[in-house]
Amino acid sequence: MVGAATFHAAIVEITIGSLTLAVICNILCLQFAFSLPYDRLKLSENMLITMDRAGLMGALLGSIMMPFAIFTGTLSVSGNPVGSELLYNKFLYSGLAFGFWASYLIGRIRMGSEIWKSKKTNLLQVITSILAFTMTITVASIGGKIVRNESILDLMPFWFPLNTTIIMSPLISTLLLIIGASSIFIMYKLDDLIDSKN
Repeated sequence: MVGAATFHAAIVEITIGSLTLAVICNILCLQFAFSLPYDRLKLSENMLITMDRAGLMGALLGSIMMPFAIFTGTLSVSGNPVGSELLYNKFLYSGLAFGFWASYLIGRIRMGSEIWKSKKTNLLQVITSILAFTMTITVASIGGKIVRNESILDLMPFWFPLNTTIIMSPLISTLLLIIGASSIFIMYKLDDLIDSKN
């Protein structure tokens, strides 16, 4: 019988691969609104449209697979996970990663490919996908720390304090929830504002 760890490894590879494709394509989509100083690096309009679509599909597939990766990762943990700071942080960063990718997808689907034409929304999408990818890589690195006691973040000249957790008070948690809900509201209003200008 195949164990949860094997399924987890396969699902994580699909998730990370898809989201890597998405963030690379999104960075290249900066060219929709920002000109490059070198002509050799410029992509054609058709290539940029392809990058937009590939980024969208990569983010969509990665976001669909992410809950399965979280679920199989939880099942594959050996021993008693209660009290593990690394597992707590993995859960926390998984939520952040999923939230950032969901924000990217909501903005892109709601506003369509026109989101890349405005400098502000273009930059917002790229920054959102970079933050989402950073959270995703952090989650994968925590998994490596749990299983092999090494991670991709070990290559960095600094280390995030992932062995400790921050317990937030209910007031701060409520404030973060309000900020998140406000962000969604602003994104919807921004779409209406752009529609009214067109």
